Amino acid sequence: MKVHLIILVSISFLLTDACKQKVINKTNNDKEKDGISGVISVKSANLHYVIEGKGIPCLVLGHSESQRKILSPTLRKHFKFIFTDLRHDAQSNSSLEISEISLNTYLDDIYTILDSLNLEKTAIFAHSHGAFIAIEYARKYPGRISHLILTGCKPGTAWGSGDEFWESDASEERKMIFNQNWESLPPDVLKQLSPKERYIKTYIAMTPKLLHDPKGDVSYIVSVIDNNKDIFLHLQLSILKDYDIIEGPEISIPVFLALGRYDYISPYNLWDDRKSVMTNLSYNLFEKSGHFPMIEEQELFDKKLIEWISSH
Repeated sequence: MKVHLIILVSISFLLTDACKQKVINKTNNDKEKDGISGVISVKSANLHYVIEGKGIPCLVLGHSESQRKILSPTLRKHFKFIFTDLRHDAQSNSSLEISEISLNTYLDDIYTILDSLNLEKTAIFAHSHGAFIAIEYARKYPGRISHLILTGCKPGTAWGSGDEFWESDASEERKMIFNQNWESLPPDVLKQLSPKERYIKTYIAMTPKLLHDPKGDVSYIVSVIDNNKDIFLHLQLSILKDYDIIEGPEISIPVFLALGRYDYISPYNLWDDRKSVMTNLSYNLFEKSGHFPMIEEQELFDKKLIEWISSH
């Protein structure tokens, strides 16, 4: 169980200088020919971004390459997505001492990104652990956020908060597949893998807790992720330690919350007594999804999100 806990830390949640920073290294190369890309200089880091689509500006928090894979072409007809790395993503090259990185560091990074791209007001999309950062940015700068779109997330970071739901709700078949996945990854095998290979293998082993289909494929999502594990662990174990959405002011901007019925990493029932903190909430539970409703029920997810954004 302790091994699972350590791995869960590293795969789950499976995210200002005095003068204005400048956008540098804009490109439109073959790799990213579908969108404008570049790097934004923030305090002691360079954050990679890609802009795709047309419509309502929407900053997408998280590893830019993986997030591009989970949002559909249909949504790009309604949103102008700005996919941006967070400070712990490998391309960010943060040179700050880890002890100096705080929640405000992340919030200042977002502010600088939007300021550098001349976006005074934008929607924010955030998945899993990125939701905590998006929520706190919306609290700090409510006038700069038009909409908040949150998916596959919990309202807090309390350890073991999903264990009870897993034990009581998951089928015996699902639990059996989960156990078999871990039995195929003994410690001596994991030690022989590179950090990135270990990350991918362990994330895939978690599939029964992540997807409606316990034998589904998440490899194409995680295969592109190569983040700074030390900063990521600092984010989870220090910055977001004991985080709870209820311990802060109400959020009045429109919020679209999308959760999966079979998400055992971020169980939907944890929101039962936390939804009231968002006074303009659209709550959406996807009955045939786990951690990724935007992929598992893509057509329905797109329809609901487009209808919601059009009415707000």
